[in-house]
Amino acid sequence: MPFPLRLLAASLALVGLTLAGCKKESCLGNEASCQVSSPCEALSYACEAASGAALELRMLTPEDKRVGSHAPSGGSETVPGGLNAIASRGDILLGNDRAVAVIAGIGNAHLLDPNGGSLLDLGVRGANNDGLNQMLSVVGVLPADAAHYTSMRLIDERPRRVAVQLDGTLDGRPEFPIHTLYEMRPCEPGVRVRTEVLNTSVDPQLWALADGFYWSGREALPFTSAPGTGYSHPSFSLLTIGDVYSRVPYLIAALPSEPGVSYAQVSCGPKDTVEGFQSDQISLSGLPRTVVPPRDYLVFERFLAVGDRGDAASAVDLALELRQALRGEKYVTLRGTVNRRAPPREHQEHELSVFISEGELAADKSTRTPWSQVTPDSAGRFEARVPAGRRYVVEVHAFGRKVADRQLDVVNEDVDLGAFAEPSHTRLTVNVSEMDTFAPLTAEVFLVPVDATTLQDTQGSLHGAFTTCAPWLGPPPGPSPACNRFLVVNGFAQVEVPQGRFHVYAFKGPFWTLARETVTFGDTDTTLDFSLKKLPLQPSGTVSADLHVHGAASFDSSLPDQDRVLSFAATDLDVIVASDHDVVYDYSQVVQSLGLQEHMSTVTGLETTGHILWLKRHGYDIPLVVGHYNFWPLEYDPTKPRNGAPDDERVEPGELFDRVKASAPAPLREQLIVQLNHPWANQEFGRDLGFPRALALDTRQNLPTTDDGTNAGIYVRSPKGGFANNGQHTQEVMNGSDNSLLPAYRAFWFYVLGQGQLVTGTANSDSHSLTDNTVGVPRNIVYADTAAGPGFDTARFNAALKVGGSFGTNGPIIEATLDTASGPRRYGLTPMVPSAEARLHLKVSAAPWVPVDEVRVIVNGRLVRTLSGGELARPADAFGDAGLVRYEGSLALSELVTVPGDAWLVVEAGTRLQPTADFGGVGSPEPDGIPDTGDNNGDGVVDRNDIAPGSSSGPLHSAALPTSEANPLFHFAQVINGGYPMAFTNPFILDRNGNGRFDAPGVSAP
Repeated sequence: MPFPLRLLAASLALVGLTLAGCKKESCLGNEASCQVSSPCEALSYACEAASGAALELRMLTPEDKRVGSHAPSGGSETVPGGLNAIASRGDILLGNDRAVAVIAGIGNAHLLDPNGGSLLDLGVRGANNDGLNQMLSVVGVLPADAAHYTSMRLIDERPRRVAVQLDGTLDGRPEFPIHTLYEMRPCEPGVRVRTEVLNTSVDPQLWALADGFYWSGREALPFTSAPGTGYSHPSFSLLTIGDVYSRVPYLIAALPSEPGVSYAQVSCGPKDTVEGFQSDQISLSGLPRTVVPPRDYLVFERFLAVGDRGDAASAVDLALELRQALRGEKYVTLRGTVNRRAPPREHQEHELSVFISEGELAADKSTRTPWSQVTPDSAGRFEARVPAGRRYVVEVHAFGRKVADRQLDVVNEDVDLGAFAEPSHTRLTVNVSEMDTFAPLTAEVFLVPVDATTLQDTQGSLHGAFTTCAPWLGPPPGPSPACNRFLVVNGFAQVEVPQGRFHVYAFKGPFWTLARETVTFGDTDTTLDFSLKKLPLQPSGTVSADLHVHGAASFDSSLPDQDRVLSFAATDLDVIVASDHDVVYDYSQVVQSLGLQEHMSTVTGLETTGHILWLKRHGYDIPLVVGHYNFWPLEYDPTKPRNGAPDDERVEPGELFDRVKASAPAPLREQLIVQLNHPWANQEFGRDLGFPRALALDTRQNLPTTDDGTNAGIYVRSPKGGFANNGQHTQEVMNGSDNSLLPAYRAFWFYVLGQGQLVTGTANSDSHSLTDNTVGVPRNIVYADTAAGPGFDTARFNAALKVGGSFGTNGPIIEATLDTASGPRRYGLTPMVPSAEARLHLKVSAAPWVPVDEVRVIVNGRLVRTLSGGELARPADAFGDAGLVRYEGSLALSELVTVPGDAWLVVEAGTRLQPTADFGGVGSPEPDGIPDTGDNNGDGVVDRNDIAPGSSSGPLHSAALPTSEANPLFHFAQVINGGYPMAFTNPFILDRNGNGRFDAPGVSAP
């Protein structure tokens, strides 16, 4: 350390000695047997003595079951549930008569928590509405800034209080002890928390002692009271976080799903505000950033309250109640009514919202300070608390748009706002049936504005949160109705729809007809009837499967299980592999409860998701994670941490594969499939989603056979002698309904095939809601020799996938065989010897509304033949059921494979691929062989004018959606989010010299 810095450190140390003294209260002296002082002593709630009898404190055991967990074992449900409930054995349950909290037990690592001690669950007593992913104590945003607790003690002082104390240090930094106490008292609406962190080093530290809240983007939304905020917050990166720090009176978060819940974090220490940053992904809220001298400390006391609804007001009301008790601040209640046209159907109240902000109606919205947002009840009634002595603007929103407002003068007493009128709209009833049998169908309905006027008049959002939809029927991540679509269940649905002229599409998946009505909705009720027909497209002996789906069990989904499974049925999926983030999950009980088990099968699985930055690649100093992988089949046990999934943090992929395999029951281990997900997806919040991109592989170079000290060596090595880091069985080629990143995923798959790493290419929706991706689009068609339903054979299904017995598609069907001495053979990962005059036999089909412009043949990564124009048939009626076959014929293999040696061959079908270019590698201006830039300015040429400002390459974006019905892609684009038709086979592996093996061509192949 330079001399001036040492002098400064010494001076601060002396100050620290003066502040620290000799003997400390609480755990500020870090004595081994210390007890953290009770938090928020200035706070008191008056309640009946009997409330103390409801206090709970216990460590959960294998006999404890979460409500709604569908635990396979018997016994009663003793632990509250909710969309995010994850309590398991070894965790600590704290409860009173109003709320229940669960703290992760020591060793129960989860998400960003390295060793337990974070707050996992918090819900209203009896409501089973936990919506919290995680709250953990931190002093910053880096991995070493999180608490790593190593011991805990339970404090049972009933009937006054129950508490749990966690002791440890900052992660990997023993010189910084940290202690946290969670405490509950009778009749309080949440949990008291006190955290103490000490600097026992010789150097000053810049800390921001705070709570880190992991929201994830599709769940609870932070709401703050600062000019121009509410649910809207400035964007930032890891490098610009300091620019968005702000101070607010308290932090609010609301989860607008079913069941709804909201949270309030209120400081009860000397500071009357909290400071931090907010986003829909993560929040940091606590003390200001502070330089802490040696031997000094920070203390943060707060109350975390839980509300019983999914609007901000449910928590704001509690926050103001707490502020009044702690600081004497007065609040008032605003109440009123929105006269509804008719009572809403169950779970459809969200189309109405009341937003309350401080300021002037005549002023720009960005100058006003939001204070509350409340969802009226089924009768239209609402009430919300706000600070007294201020002027307010009250806005009524319907279908995501402001429809009425009112200016209030300075409010010092409760106010009855009277009645507001809900705007005229339609109650739409939709019936969907099978065309020939008239049997009711479960399907999905999309509303699309016909003209620019309707588009402009119906665009809406949840006060700027999530995404904008036209029309906005409900929060996009939540249950049906969501954004511009809704589920039709057993042939029937009824929703409220704003006025305007819309195309109404009825959709049952890519292998059914598509139906449409164009309707002008006014102020009268409307009924629409649709009939759909299943088309003879899917080859016999196959099942359709989505190997990557998410529901509420994932930390980034708030879609209830029932809607999740109904969406599977709505797109006519046969097999669904559960792949929720960091937890094993199983949808089979929900499938059975809905009576779908006769023609739908589910497989228990997991998606591991790196959170804690740790991995170093050569030539790069910033730590990374290993990306995302799917695993199945596994065993679901909700009494275990992560439902039975092993800890997936800070291990290389090969070791992770070993761990997951060891966690499975012995009969399932040999079936295990490891899938590399979205291998070249962009980083999110500094974390790579795909291992190959994290390593910045250069696909212009061949892979080494062993670890040669390069990043490619890391990719192929076996860290623990078991699985290699590139030991996956399958890899996503298509991920999501939007095809923007398809060129990159496809290029990487082609690369590994050329390296002789024969992995099955897959196509999956990666759906997290009804709106981000259309579930089951894309999907895999697997020649599994087993049928969905009670007799489904998971082992056969997995075996077929492992040998490449499948093709991926979001609409087109490719049937392909190649002549061999033993007869025609389908593609697959087993090498085959073509016959002397071998021909490639092709049949390409699709529903009439799915355009097919090209059939492509790729050999060793090079396009060798394109069928297009007059070689392909085109159906006359997009809404009909004729004209399915687009091409049927054969091609001479000798005209396709003109290079010497072994080769691989893939067939694709769909619309023309978007033009792309490779202008730079990951973090490098040098190309890496992976497409990174599309025709972003739409001039038909991909050049450096398409690169985003400040970047050396990228991004990849699909072409803008068509706006004219004259475009054959128009109807497809309305029901498949951002996609264009695409299908691909797995490779034909051609052993052309007949030596019984595949001699991979490598990257040097012409």
